[in-house]
Amino acid sequence: MRDSVGVHHVEPLTFSSALLSWKFAFWWDLLIALIGAVYAAGVLRLHRRTPHRKWPAHRSWLFAAGLVSWFVAMNSFVGVYSHALFTMHMVQHLMLIMLVPALLIYGKPLQLYSELDESGARERLLRGRAVGMLTHPAWTMVLYTVVLVATHLTSFMQIMLLNPWLHHAESALYLVTGYLTFLPLLGTEPTRWQHFPYPLRVFSAMMGMGPDTGIGVILMMADDPLFPAYSEMRDWWMDDGTLTVLADQRLGGGIMWFFGDALMAVFALVLVKQWMRAKGSEAGFGNWLESARRSALADTDEDDRSAARSLQASEDLDEDEQARQAYNAMLARLAQHDRNERGG
Repeated sequence: MRDSVGVHHVEPLTFSSALLSWKFAFWWDLLIALIGAVYAAGVLRLHRRTPHRKWPAHRSWLFAAGLVSWFVAMNSFVGVYSHALFTMHMVQHLMLIMLVPALLIYGKPLQLYSELDESGARERLLRGRAVGMLTHPAWTMVLYTVVLVATHLTSFMQIMLLNPWLHHAESALYLVTGYLTFLPLLGTEPTRWQHFPYPLRVFSAMMGMGPDTGIGVILMMADDPLFPAYSEMRDWWMDDGTLTVLADQRLGGGIMWFFGDALMAVFALVLVKQWMRAKGSEAGFGNWLESARRSALADTDEDDRSAARSLQASEDLDEDEQARQAYNAMLARLAQHDRNERGG
């Protein structure tokens, strides 16, 4: 809760206050419950339609774990203290942009969504050009980096602290960014990147450590608070007086650096394990590059395909003309040879 001057009336953060501090983010909880209900209804519908084809239980458990983590991030002491302590903001940030999306992706909701459609229209939509561009690994990694920089190294955090409604927008941004980023890396959903080679997935996961490390180090090494508004967000300090705004910022930067890289490393190890068991195009680059080339050709505009066909027809005509001229030259040589023999 906040009073008129913006101070959060929360108890000093201790083990007991952490256990007892809960709030209910109504709209977030409603969204979480709705997504969970839709997923559960889809699983039940699939079981009734194809009794012999059971939806794997571990996928449901992983999806449920993602929803529970999402609920904890928004309702527990993590959410209660996220606007009072930068360290708790960083914990919530890592949960929303990494942990929750990864668990939801492992639950394979898009595959469940496509299997419920016997016509195949949903799968064609997921494999379409628009979804493919939106989830392109190069684009999503750039998006991940830009979002981290924009929300931690600009004035956004200062503005967000003074306008709490922006905190909800930031949370939604983290969730969407995390899902788009990790979908082509961790998932095997029915999209264009379903068979994205594991070497590139591992490389992308390792590259993802860069933004977490760089921003975390900057926050730790700063000589002055980057978000001075945090000094107005609470009316208490730790008993020893060491948790100043700058110390809180540096601790949050350390959390981002260490735990952000640690989660990326876990993802990379899981991908390496899957890589060792992978076969076909996912285990290397050759087949995947060929399929990517064919996919690119399939997406060529009709005008480009017509031009290509016209060019090919022209080339075929040129080849026919050259063959006809060569044949006539051969006949001329044979005729000359025959005349020479008769003359002799």
